Amino acid sequence: MRRSRDVQDAKDREAAEAVARVLVPAVVRVRARAGTEGRLFGSVTSTDLAEAVKAQTGVELDRRRIHLDEAIKSIGTHAVPVKLHSEVEFPITVEVVAD
Repeated sequence: MRRSRDVQDAKDREAAEAVARVLVPAVVRVRARAGTEGRLFGSVTSTDLAEAVKAQTGVELDRRRIHLDEAIKSIGTHAVPVKLHSEVEFPITVEVVAD
């Protein structure tokens, strides 16, 4: 059982690393309504980011794997950490642009 668990863990880690190789160089753009000073009307949440990643890269991420301390509330470029495996954690670059 331990050997099969180790094999499955290795497969999961390799799959997570493959996803990381696709997402790290990519810039995910999210359009949101914003005021004149760059503040958003509302916010960008992990659910919004998961949908944007799927639409732009074809990679499906679980929103619970995207670790936002708090929702994004301003336009600009943000680094958002994603943890797909206990040993695979990487940032994705999110560019929030005014709609």
